[in-house]
Amino acid sequence: MVENRIAAKGPRRRAGSNFRRLFILGLLLAGCILFYYLGELVTLAGWEGIRWTFLYGVHDIHRLLFLAPIIYSAYVFGTKATIIITIVSANTMLPRAVFISPYPDPLLRMLIFIAIAGTMGYLTAVTRRESERRQRLEALLRGERDRMVGILERLPDGVLIVGPDYRIRFMNPIMIRDFGPGIGTPCYQCLHKLEQPCPTCRLPDVLNGAVDKWDYTFPDRRKYEVAVSPYIDSDGTTCQLATFRNITQRMSARTLPN
Repeated sequence: MVENRIAAKGPRRRAGSNFRRLFILGLLLAGCILFYYLGELVTLAGWEGIRWTFLYGVHDIHRLLFLAPIIYSAYVFGTKATIIITIVSANTMLPRAVFISPYPDPLLRMLIFIAIAGTMGYLTAVTRRESERRQRLEALLRGERDRMVGILERLPDGVLIVGPDYRIRFMNPIMIRDFGPGIGTPCYQCLHKLEQPCPTCRLPDVLNGAVDKWDYTFPDRRKYEVAVSPYIDSDGTTCQLATFRNITQRMSARTLPN
């Protein structure tokens, strides 16, 4: 019962949010239309007290107000809504341009404004859509990386992710236990206590797609089976994913006499 009520709240909230957005859009559009024809309304009503000269101008400035509903519809609702509001705005301005305005080329000025406003709205809608798509993609990549990191942290072997700048991006608990914390430091400093990359470093080859595997003995006689392969990090950078399997005891057992 509780789960059903919680599930039902989602659609109601979305419906309420959409209603508020439509209400705001309607207010913006109604306000623009009212102001655009306010001079004619004042004349018809005989309200001489508010018969301002500004209301009877060329109306090029008055038309700028229609940018508000066009841009709002583009940002909130997308391309289709932008086209609809742009057409509604054009139809609203058309009677003044055709029948009322005494100024030169009123229809041409109106069409130029509508073309510019519609283009701005369309670009706003496209930019908004691409931004949302990029955010969803980034969230998806972060989720995939988090799931992979969770798997790597539970592995019994050491795991290391190294960027193309040789700096360590990830170490799982086993790797930290064996070599100490080193995220952000160059791998050759953390693993080998060197001041420059190892002469036999495979990182450049791995970044070019190579996969390799070898045994390595550290100065303290610990032996590891190392496997490396390319890995694309969440930011799109090609890195090296390396696993370190401690085989010291296994190799020591092989050298013991029967």
